[in-house]
Amino acid sequence: MRINRADPLEAFIDESLRQFAARHYSPKEFIRMRAQYGTVTTIEKLVKSGEIQSGFYRLQQLHLLERSMEAAVQQFPDRFTKDAIQCAQWRLDNAADQTLRT
Repeated sequence: MRINRADPLEAFIDESLRQFAARHYSPKEFIRMRAQYGTVTTIEKLVKSGEIQSGFYRLQQLHLLERSMEAAVQQFPDRFTKDAIQCAQWRLDNAADQTLRT
């Protein structure tokens, strides 16, 4: 899928990926899905899934939750469904809850 690099959401994600790489983290599944489905669809699928992905916890460890998919949803709410916005906010609100980890 073609990505419009001038789009502010796409630019946010691209910059996030650069920052992740600088910290030696590569979210391979997100990158694969983004290429296949596009950014918005991928983020929607992942934030609405029943489990919190390991990448979310990795970003928390790296102190980069402000660059997470969940943060992107909060920063660009007009691009996402109400359900995705609520799921993303729930994850961010509960990031420190150790009982939610699998």
